[in-house]
Amino acid sequence: MRNRLLLGFILFAFIAMALLVIPIGFTLNAHENASTLSALKRDTSALSSLLANDIGANRLTEAEKLARSYARTSGRQVLVVQGTTTLATSKGGPVDKELAQIARSVHTSQLSGVIPGSSAGESRYYVAMPLPDDRSAIHPLDGAVLIVTYPVKVITKIIHGNWRNLGLYGIMMLLLACVFGFFISNSLTRPLRRIVTAVDTIGQGQLDVRAPTTIGPPELRRLAETINATSSRLIDLLEVQRAFVEDASHQLRTPLTALQLHLENLQYGEQRPTPEEFALVLSEVGRLNRLVESLLELARNEARAPILAAVDLSDIVQNRAAFWRPLAMEHGLDLAVSTPTEIRVLAIAGVLEQVVDSLLSNAFDATPAGGRILVAASKAESRAELHVIDTGVGLDAAHRELALRRFWRSPQNDAEGSGLGLAIVDQLVRLSGGTIELREAPDCGIDATVLLRLAP
Repeated sequence: MRNRLLLGFILFAFIAMALLVIPIGFTLNAHENASTLSALKRDTSALSSLLANDIGANRLTEAEKLARSYARTSGRQVLVVQGTTTLATSKGGPVDKELAQIARSVHTSQLSGVIPGSSAGESRYYVAMPLPDDRSAIHPLDGAVLIVTYPVKVITKIIHGNWRNLGLYGIMMLLLACVFGFFISNSLTRPLRRIVTAVDTIGQGQLDVRAPTTIGPPELRRLAETINATSSRLIDLLEVQRAFVEDASHQLRTPLTALQLHLENLQYGEQRPTPEEFALVLSEVGRLNRLVESLLELARNEARAPILAAVDLSDIVQNRAAFWRPLAMEHGLDLAVSTPTEIRVLAIAGVLEQVVDSLLSNAFDATPAGGRILVAASKAESRAELHVIDTGVGLDAAHRELALRRFWRSPQNDAEGSGLGLAIVDQLVRLSGGTIELREAPDCGIDATVLLRLAP
């Protein structure tokens, strides 16, 4: 990933540099050509006046010296022709045909351009203009033409130098882009590599390893925090699973051992087993069956997707109380209900019915004949409260803290059970986004209080 980021950064810098440097190069080329011709025109205009004075006064030698002096200092060549006669020149030799043709083309206006040569090094800039005609001059200047030339190769060398400088500038910028790109890509991928290492280490079983959350951009920091939270959640789940397996193994061992002893006694007994002996075996089998069903219920709840829906808590309380009322009358209990017309709460569909049934079952087991059980629902600010209050023996504060743990059973309760009922209720309530608390009731019993969120 770092190489791709670096390559992309360099490619972007190269394209941006090319889009910047190439137009600048062509602009400099055009500027050099235009400025060269402009300077050549200015010099030609100034030189024409000086040469016109010398030639007009018939001082041809002075005109020759002026032409050669200017050529030495400027690198330009000067030629003054009148018809086929050379009046002044900065170098000897005959007039070449290109300059002769240009001189014949000049009449009253100035001409300029480039004379192509047989090779790039022989091309020349030129400016040609007629000498100003002075009627009082000794030497007539009618038809006299001044031509100033300058080798193109001089400007070409300057242009090549400009391109070279621009190329060096581009290379330097690309090198800087490489350096910055390396640091930027490394700053992005270094925390990512550390996160990958942490995830790989966690995958190998070292769940105490944490991804760094103090380096890198905010997105990677949030990713690291999410990974750490997931790792912590895995540790909690594994710890719960370990404790669950240990507790389940311990709880299953007792009925299995008792069942084994009963079966061995039946196997080696001399007489046919009595119904009482079979009843003991069936009792242990039933205990095992209830325990396994509770364990399966816990496992199903762990895998349940917490999809919340709006349900009417008042309606559920009324329906479940009506279902349990005949059993309450059979046990000599007073089952009372207190709830408003409607309380809509958020919960998993079908969960609150199971919660109310489990809490009522525990209340029936804890309440002696003649006692009273109250199921009440109410609103409190932004939440709803469900209370199942009994008048049983109750629990002290320490036991109320332990009662929601798996396999815990009250030492004061002789009723048969797996010790998983309240643990299942706590699990279901938490999946519905609520909480459950065991409080002390006013009449020494238990007030099982479930707090749920109100539906919008």
